Amino acid sequence: MKKNININKIKERKLNEEEVKQNEEESKRKKMLMYTLPIIIFVIIGVIYISTNIHYLLIPFAIVFLIFLFGWDANQRTCTECKKWNSLIWIDNKIIVRKIEKQKKNFLGKEKVKNVREKVSISTGKCKNCGKEITFEKSRKI
Repeated sequence: MKKNININKIKERKLNEEEVKQNEEESKRKKMLMYTLPIIIFVIIGVIYISTNIHYLLIPFAIVFLIFLFGWDANQRTCTECKKWNSLIWIDNKIIVRKIEKQKKNFLGKEKVKNVREKVSISTGKCKNCGKEITFEKSRKI
């Protein structure tokens, strides 16, 4: 069964610099082991597989890819305030479309104003460690 954590019960607390520093070191170590190192191994196994075409290489390829996916997910949920690895709980996710006016120059030197639609996903999370709400914005062009 899945644990149901009541988000309202998470209270905001103050952290000292020593704890933040310790969290940051731990997060860097885990990021290296579960995110950066697997992607390097993933690329190396991929290059070896393409050149040799040995089908048994697909098994470690899949295992390393799974480790990379878990590391990527945990890395996305690292708190920016307390630097704790995998401590954010996603509360809300919104997708909005904004219209932005951009000025572009053509090759003749004339400036044109162009309306560009931009898709923005706004994710809000709450940290289990420090209790602060953190908002991330990612923008993509439509």
